[in-house]
Amino acid sequence: MLMKKLVSALLAVITLLLCLIVPVAAASDIRLTDEVYPTQIVEGNTFSVYGIVTSSNKIMAVTIGVYDYDGEAEFEYTGKPGTKTYDIHNVDYLMTFSRLKEGEYVYKIVATDTAESGVVLLEKEFSVISKDQYDTLKLENPVAPSTFLEGKTFSVYGTVVSEYTITSVTCSVRSSNGTLQFTKTVNPGTNTYNINNIDRYMTFSQLKAGTYVYRIVASDTYNKDKVLLERTFTVTAPVQPDPGHGEVNWDVIDLSYWNEINSWEKIADNVDGIILRIGYRATASKGIGRDVKFAEFYRNVKEQGIPVGCYFFSAALTVSEAREEAEFVLKQIKENDCVFEMPVYFDMETDDQRALSATTATAIAREFCETIEAGGYYAGIYCDKFFARDELNAEELSDYHFWIAQYASSCTYDGVYGMWQYSDKGSVPGINGNVDMNYCYYDYPQIIKELGMSGNEQSKPPVAKPAYEFKKVSGVKVDETKKIVSGIDQKLTPASFTKKYVSLEGGATVSFSGTVSGIIATGSKVKFTVDNKIVAEYTVSVIGDTDMNGKVNSTDALAVLQYAVGLTTLGPARRLSGDMTGDGKLNSSDALAILQFVVNGGVSVGA
Repeated sequence: MLMKKLVSALLAVITLLLCLIVPVAAASDIRLTDEVYPTQIVEGNTFSVYGIVTSSNKIMAVTIGVYDYDGEAEFEYTGKPGTKTYDIHNVDYLMTFSRLKEGEYVYKIVATDTAESGVVLLEKEFSVISKDQYDTLKLENPVAPSTFLEGKTFSVYGTVVSEYTITSVTCSVRSSNGTLQFTKTVNPGTNTYNINNIDRYMTFSQLKAGTYVYRIVASDTYNKDKVLLERTFTVTAPVQPDPGHGEVNWDVIDLSYWNEINSWEKIADNVDGIILRIGYRATASKGIGRDVKFAEFYRNVKEQGIPVGCYFFSAALTVSEAREEAEFVLKQIKENDCVFEMPVYFDMETDDQRALSATTATAIAREFCETIEAGGYYAGIYCDKFFARDELNAEELSDYHFWIAQYASSCTYDGVYGMWQYSDKGSVPGINGNVDMNYCYYDYPQIIKELGMSGNEQSKPPVAKPAYEFKKVSGVKVDETKKIVSGIDQKLTPASFTKKYVSLEGGATVSFSGTVSGIIATGSKVKFTVDNKIVAEYTVSVIGDTDMNGKVNSTDALAVLQYAVGLTTLGPARRLSGDMTGDGKLNSSDALAILQFVVNGGVSVGA
C-alpha cells in the first residue's frame, strides 16, 4: 500500500514538472464571419459565395465544397493561406453551382490552423430546383435592329414577362469587339416590363458605321442575368455617289452678287469648279430678277478655264411658276452665250416651299428640271438634307442629281447626291469674306460632254428604276421618310403578303423578320435585297394589331386606351395600326372601332 502511494506521488510530481517545462497549446479560435450560403437556387443559375475565415493562429488550410447526401463532392477546393485571415470570395469562380442538377446538397467549409484541424465552420443544406418549373422569364414580341444607316435612330420594342417578380432588365449595345456603346438598367419589381419605356436611352443615332450586338438581359426571383435577346446588326455609312458616273472629289464653290472678288487667278488655283447664281424670285413680291454679277462672273470664270454651272433661287409655289423660272434661266443662258460644264440647279429652300405638300413640291422641282433639260442643259436640285428627306418625294426625282446642304462633319442624307455643301463660312484666296464650300463627287464636265448637254437638246440616259416596289392597294400607305408601310391586313403569311403587296423585278428578293408564329404582325420587317445587298427595309403596321402579337382583339383596344390617357407609349407603327378612324389621333373612338372590327370578323366599320 505504501508503495502505491509513493508511485502516485511521484507521478504527480512528474506531471507538475512537465507542465512547468512544456506549455499547453492555446485552444483554437478559428471562425467564419460575413458568410453567405445558398438555400435554394434554380438549375443552371450561379451563386456567389462570401465569408471571411480568421484565427489568432496561422490558417493552414481551408476547404470549400458542395457535396451530395452521400458525402461525394460535386466540386471542392482547398486553399492553403498561411495567413491569419482568408477571404472565401477569392475562389468564387471555382464554385460551379450552375453545373448542379436538380436535387439536395450540402455546402460546407472546413478549416485547419496551427491549433486545431478539421474545424467545421459552416455546413448548410440547400436545394437545386428544376429550371423548367421556375424558368418563366422571357421576352415577347421583340423588335431588334438589323441594318440601318449611320445617323438614323431605331426604336426598340418587346415585353419582358415572368410569373415571378422581375428584378432587373438591362438593354445594351456593344461593338463587335465588346466595347460598350450605351446601356440602361431598370428594376421593374413587376411581372411585366415594356422595353420601349427606355427607348430614349438607346442612342442608335450616335453609332458609327460598323457591326454591333444588341442585348437584353433580365433577372427575376428565380433567374439571374438570363440573356433574353442577343442580335448582331450593322450600321452602314451614308450612300455615296455611284462611281460609275466618274468618281472625283473636287472642291467647288458657289458665288452670287454678295461675294466680293479680288483675284480670279487665285481662285482658279484653289477650286475645281464654280456654281454661279443666275437669278432669283423674291419671296414677297414674287418678282423674278437676274443676279447682276452673273455675266461678269461668268466671263471671268471662263477666262480662267474653271468648270462652271449655275443655280436659280426659287420661290415657286406652283408648277406654272417653276416653268416660268426655268424659262427665265434659259433666256439668261442664251443672252450670255453660256456653255456649262456643270449642272443647272434648282434651289429650293424657302419656308413657303416647306409648307407645300411633298407631292406639290416634287411636281414643282420636276417641272423646272424638265424645262431646263428640254432646253439642252443638265439639270439638278439644290436643297438641304431635311428638305430632300421630308419635303420631297425624292425617289420620284431619282433621275436628277441632288446637291445637298448640310453644315456638319459628314453628310448623312441617305439618298444619292452628287455634291455636298458642307459650310457657308469657307475661305478661299481671291475672295474677301466667307464663301460657300462644297465637295463634288461626279465628273460633271465629262458626263455633260459625253451627253452633249452643255446646250443642245440631247437628253440624259434613263436612270434604272428600283427593282422592287409596293403595289398600289387601296388603304395601304408607304411612308418613305419613316420607312413604314401601313394599312396591312391581318393574318398574312410572308408569302401571302408578298403576293398581295409586293412587286419584284430584275432579280430583287424580299425577306421578313419579326413575324409572330409565321404571321406578319405590327413591327415585322420587310427587307428588299438586290445583288445580295439589303437596299431597303420597312416596318409593317397591321390594321388593329396595336400590341404587335399578330392578332386583333380586346388587348389592342386596351393598348389604345392606355396610350390615350398617357399610361403607355407607342411607336409610330403601333400608332398607325391603332388609328382606325384615320384622323391621326388615338382615343376611345379608335378603341371602339377595334372592338367592332373584331366583332365584324376583320372588317372595318363602314367598309
